[in-house]
Amino acid sequence: MSIQEMWHYIIFQTKGYRIIKAAIILGAMTAAAVPYVNNIFYAGILDRLVLAKYDTAVIIVVWMVAVTLGLRLVAKGCERIVKHYCKPCADDIKKRTAQKAFTMEYEMIDRTDTLEAFRRVRAGEIGMGGVERQLLTIYEFFQEFAGIVFACGFVLVLFARTDSTKENVALSVFLTVLMILVFALVLFLSNYFSRIEGADMVETELKNEHVNTLSAYLLNLINREAYVKDIRLFGLQDYLYKKTEEFRTVGRMYKELGCRCGKYRAVPTFAAQMFAAVTYICIAAKAIAGSITIGEVTMYAGAVITMVAGIQRLLSRYQEINYMNEYLSTYEEFITRPNMHYDGTLPIEKRDDNAYQLELSHVSFHYPGTTQNILQDVSMTFRVGERLALVGMNGAGKTTLIKLLCRLYEPTQGEILLNGINIEKYDYDEYVRIFSVVFQDFRLYDFPLDENIACGSAVDSERLQHALKLAGIWERVQELPQKERTLLGHENGQGVLLSGGEAQKAAIARALYKDAPFIILDEPTAALDPLAEAEIYENFNALIRNKTAIYISHRMSSCKFCDRIVVLGDGRIVEEGKHETLLAKKGTYYRLYSAQEAYYRK
Repeated sequence: MSIQEMWHYIIFQTKGYRIIKAAIILGAMTAAAVPYVNNIFYAGILDRLVLAKYDTAVIIVVWMVAVTLGLRLVAKGCERIVKHYCKPCADDIKKRTAQKAFTMEYEMIDRTDTLEAFRRVRAGEIGMGGVERQLLTIYEFFQEFAGIVFACGFVLVLFARTDSTKENVALSVFLTVLMILVFALVLFLSNYFSRIEGADMVETELKNEHVNTLSAYLLNLINREAYVKDIRLFGLQDYLYKKTEEFRTVGRMYKELGCRCGKYRAVPTFAAQMFAAVTYICIAAKAIAGSITIGEVTMYAGAVITMVAGIQRLLSRYQEINYMNEYLSTYEEFITRPNMHYDGTLPIEKRDDNAYQLELSHVSFHYPGTTQNILQDVSMTFRVGERLALVGMNGAGKTTLIKLLCRLYEPTQGEILLNGINIEKYDYDEYVRIFSVVFQDFRLYDFPLDENIACGSAVDSERLQHALKLAGIWERVQELPQKERTLLGHENGQGVLLSGGEAQKAAIARALYKDAPFIILDEPTAALDPLAEAEIYENFNALIRNKTAIYISHRMSSCKFCDRIVVLGDGRIVEEGKHETLLAKKGTYYRLYSAQEAYYRK
C-alpha cells in the first residue's frame, strides 16, 4: 500500500468529514516537528551557554517553550480530532455498505465469495481492528514519515557543512560516503527483514482468523436462548468447553511469533546502530574541524537518533497497514461495485382493481457459479385475482421461481413480464412494492411488534389491528405486556419471545399490512398447529380478498381451495389444473397426495 494509496484510503473512508484530512496532515507535521525544533533550540541554548551569553540563552529558552508548547497543542488538538472522527467514519462505512447492499443485485450479496469476504472482515476486525484502527495507524505512519523527512533535511545540512583544510575535506567526504553506504544498508536490511516479518505476521493472523471467528460464534451461541435447550439436553457443555481449548493455541502462536520477530529485528537494529555510530564519528570530525558548534553536535546527533528509530517504527506501521488493508479493502471493493445491472425507470401503474398480470416467458435459471439449471424453459401466467398453488418435491424450483418474480435474481434466459412489459424496465423500488411475501425463512426483528408489522415507525393503528385479526393473532397480542407495542426478542432490550406459530402469524400479518396486489405465501402454515392451520384455510378468501395469491406448500390437502395448481418437477411444469382434475390424471400430483393421505389412514 503506497503513500498515494493510503491517502486515497483516507479520502474514501472519511467521506463527509473534511476536517479529518486537514487534521491528519497538520497533526503529523507538527507532532513530527517537535523533537527537531527542540534540538534546534537546545543547540542554540548550549552554544550561548558556552559563550556565557546567559541573557540570550534565557530568551531562547522562552522561545523554545512557547514554540514547542504551540506545536504540541496543535498536534494534540489534531490527534483528538482524528480520534474523535475515526469512530463515526467507521460507522459510516458500515452504513454505506448496508446502503450498497440494498441497491445492488441480491444475487451478488448472496454469492459465496461475497459472504466469505465479509466473514474475513469480521474475523480480521476482531484480531487487528477495523476501519477506526486503520485510520489511526495511517495517521501514525504519516507522523513517522514526516519525522524522517525532517531528519533527512538535518542530515543533508550536515553533509553540506564544509571543512577548512584539505585533510578535513577528504575525511569529511570519506565519512559522508560511508554514512550514505551504511544508511543504504540499513534501509535495505530494514525493508528486507520487515517484509519477512510482515509476511509472517500476516500468515499468523490468517491462522488466527479461524479462532477469532470461532470465539465470536461461541460467545453468541452461549448467549442465545435458542440454543440453550439443545446444549442441555444433548450434553454439549463439555464439547463446547473443548472447543475453547483452541483459544490457548493463540497465546503460543503469538509467543512464537514474538520470538521470530525479535530475530527479524536484530540484524536491522544492529545495522541502524552502526549507522548511528558512523554518524556520530562524522559529527565529531566536523566538530573538531570547526564546521559545526558544540550545540549543533547535540542537534544533529538527536536528529539521527530520531531518524533511525523512526525508520523502524515506520516499517512496522507499514506492515500493519498492509495486513489490515488486505481485509478492510473488501469494504471499498464492495461499495464501488456497480448497482443493479439494469434498474428501470418506468413507474408502476396505480390500480384500485389490482389488475396486474405477471407472465414468465421461457424462463430458465441457474444460480451464480453453477451450471445446473434450477428452472428450465418455464412459461406460465398468473391471472388477476387467482389463487394459484405451486407444489412439487424439494428442489423442484418453487422458491427459486418466487425469487425471480420478486427480482431477487434475474433469469438466465427468457423474461418476466408485468402487464406485457419486461420487469427490468420498471423502477425497482416501485416494482417490489406490488409484492407481499412470507418466505419459509422469514425474520422478525428485535423491535416493537407494531414496527415489525408496519416495517417502520409510522404505524397505522386501524390497519395494524385489521391485519393482526385476519392473521388470527389479535387476541394473543392483547395478552402481551404492552400489547402491539411490546418489544420482541432480547437483543434490543428485555422483550418477549413469540412461539414458532405466533411468529408465523405475525409474518402473515406483516404481509397483509403491506396490502400489495400480489401476496406470496411460501409454506405459511408450517409452524402452525392443525386448528390454527384450518383457521387460516377457512379465512383464506378473507385474507386474500381481491389480490392475486401464490401459495407454496408441501401439504397437498391445503391446495384444495386454490383455483389452479401448478406442479413443478426437475425445474419444469409437469402438471397443471384443479385439485380434482390432477387427482384424476394420477400423475405426479396424485402420487404426492396419495403418499401423504396414506399416513392419515394408518
